[in-house]
Amino acid sequence: MDEVLASVAKTVKNIVVIYLIDITEVLDINMMYELYDPSVVIFFFRNKHIMIDLGTDNNNKIN
Repeated sequence: MDEVLASVAKTVKNIVVIYLIDITEVLDINMMYELYDPSVVIFFFRNKHIMIDLGTDNNNKIN
């Protein structure tokens, strides 16, 4: 997933900022959003975490 997001970063740079975070190094983010999977996508709008509906139980993040 890192490679896919990196490949589209230039294309979407005017509307989206993509950050890659290592959850083993940034423990505050890990605890705040309960990140346990190695690959998670979280969405923010105006610096606020937003929930998305993908038809699954967890609307906070995509595992």
